[in-house]
Amino acid sequence: MPYIKPKDMPFRSISMLLKGYDITATRLAEILDCSWNTAKKRIETPGTFTLEELWRVSQKGHVPIDSLRQAFVRNTQ
Repeated sequence: MPYIKPKDMPFRSISMLLKGYDITATRLAEILDCSWNTAKKRIETPGTFTLEELWRVSQKGHVPIDSLRQAFVRNTQ
């Protein structure tokens, strides 16, 4: 049976960017002031981030906003 490569999840580059800046679900929960479960969902499905949440990640998580913008642009093209 042939191997079928699974497709990348949408907005995967955002999750990879957050992992690169060592932002785990626990750290994201602190940044967003939300529960751990909500933070974990945001990391697993980054398309659900709101603009305000991304701004907080940029400001409190010390992730450059340009990097976040480029990650979103990669997913929309």
